[in-house]
Amino acid sequence: MEKKDSLRTVQRALDILDCFSMQKQELTLTEISKMIDLAKSTTTRMLSTLEANGLIVKNESTMKYKLGHKLYYMGSVAAKSFDIKEVAKPVMSKLREETSETVNLYTIVNDKRICIEQFEGLRPLRHLVSLGQPLPLFAGAGGKVLLAHQSESFQARIFKQMNDPDRIPGLRADLAQIKEQGYAVTHEEREQGLSAISAPIFNQAGEVHYCISISGLSQRFTDENVTKYLSSLKELVDQLLS
Repeated sequence: MEKKDSLRTVQRALDILDCFSMQKQELTLTEISKMIDLAKSTTTRMLSTLEANGLIVKNESTMKYKLGHKLYYMGSVAAKSFDIKEVAKPVMSKLREETSETVNLYTIVNDKRICIEQFEGLRPLRHLVSLGQPLPLFAGAGGKVLLAHQSESFQARIFKQMNDPDRIPGLRADLAQIKEQGYAVTHEEREQGLSAISAPIFNQAGEVHYCISISGLSQRFTDENVTKYLSSLKELVDQLLS
């Protein structure tokens, strides 16, 4: 019985921590007790223990609670050991199964996008990218998705790489739309006869350092297929949000 009580206490503490999110960074005692369906008296004791251990902080002026500094430290430790490739592989494999197209994982290195993981398409004619090959950020679905979620100063630096300055206003508009809608679709933009769709992978701070792309022959990327691919892509990439 004592073991069960201990496990229940641990679960309740985890339930309290799960109440907080980017949308709900501060909560009152009443809000927390309702969210976890626990009496205020019990919730208060749990919060006091979490506060004593640096996992929760109470604002005495507003009487609201927020996550403590120790969780920030623990998150930093977890981030150091986070292997995006291993986490993304199951998602990429499923996307390839559903689309039969090539699925790539991109990141930014030295102001270029680099493919760091690839699941080759299942069709005889498929699009392949060499792992580690530097590709532009200003062209292609993967590049644009990554660029759309970077700072204005970073974007300005990338714009200087373009041979045709007249294309910059159009690219700015594309990036704004991509950031708003949460994905990019390109047809024969970087390579003739090839199309791609891409979605960003957000970290806990709301930053984007990686994206997943699906690419293949343009003739297969019909409006119907793009809609279907995007649905699967967004649903599965959401599982990678951490």
